[in-house]
Amino acid sequence: MNNKIMRFIGGQWGQRALILILIFIVMAIFERKFFTPSNVSSIFLAISVYGVMACGMLFVVLLGGLDLSVGSMAGLSAVIISFFAKNDNFETGGVLTGLLAALVAAVVVGWLHGVLVTRINMPSFVVTLATKYIMYGFMPMITNGAFIYITGEGLMYQVGHAKVLGIPMPIVIFFFVAVICGLTLSRTTFGRRLYAIGGNPTASALVGINVFRDTKIAYIISCVTAALGGMVLCSMNMIAGQTTGNGYEGNVLLAMIVGGINLAGGEGGVAGAVFGALLAGIITNLMTLLGVSADFQKFVQGMIILAAITLNVYTSRRSAGLSAPKRRREKAAEESAQ
Repeated sequence: MNNKIMRFIGGQWGQRALILILIFIVMAIFERKFFTPSNVSSIFLAISVYGVMACGMLFVVLLGGLDLSVGSMAGLSAVIISFFAKNDNFETGGVLTGLLAALVAAVVVGWLHGVLVTRINMPSFVVTLATKYIMYGFMPMITNGAFIYITGEGLMYQVGHAKVLGIPMPIVIFFFVAVICGLTLSRTTFGRRLYAIGGNPTASALVGINVFRDTKIAYIISCVTAALGGMVLCSMNMIAGQTTGNGYEGNVLLAMIVGGINLAGGEGGVAGAVFGALLAGIITNLMTLLGVSADFQKFVQGMIILAAITLNVYTSRRSAGLSAPKRRREKAAEESAQ
């Protein structure tokens, strides 16, 4: 039994559990408001937005890419939906029209990302960083530089404030997106192809996998989930404008890294992305309760990202180094057998 416990603690999920236990102990000592139902609910509401984005961005990260445009895509989606909804006095028809337009925009942007990455061989972070600023520049053109305030209690309001069996709608949406993305990656040939491409794109192409097509689909999924996250965000805040979604790509990247997702591609899953989003939300909430300033919170997030990436690289190199002697021994055994 002790060996099983030690193996669990030494494993990835055991280490994640220890991190959560340590945080809970710290908060039990210094800030017991952390455990109140209202605070727990606020944590899950906060992570529901970038948790949805993280589940979609995971498809791109599995390929060894990055999508730094998820925050701006969420903002553009929020602006488009709010624009159409406002023109229809926030009636259901206007909201659905805006949602359709936002999803079309997400598909176009995701397709463009995939084309530039696969056909022109541009680095994904360069492509998505460029479209990030393009979208932020396009948003004030739609709103004439003003903010759109959501009024009434129609569909636009219900997305961010309704409850299903006592569970807030944003959390329900996050749950369904996570389940769908998880099943797609674990139970479909498309999901298995993404892992293969992330592990070795050249070998994947040689065995007949359409790397270009699957890469474009992955970027489209990332943009579509970001658009859904944008709708949830503006519905929760009841406002949309040129700053909507700003900085969310950092939260999503933090969720990826602390969730144990390998940024080199080929490793990771939705469970890790969900855990990462939860841990990122808990850390942010912890700092807020302890009175840490917003600027210093960004500093801490940056340090966590740097530390997690360093640990990720060290672990990968250590694993590669430990496996090299084993491969040499196997090769020597084969030669001696001959």
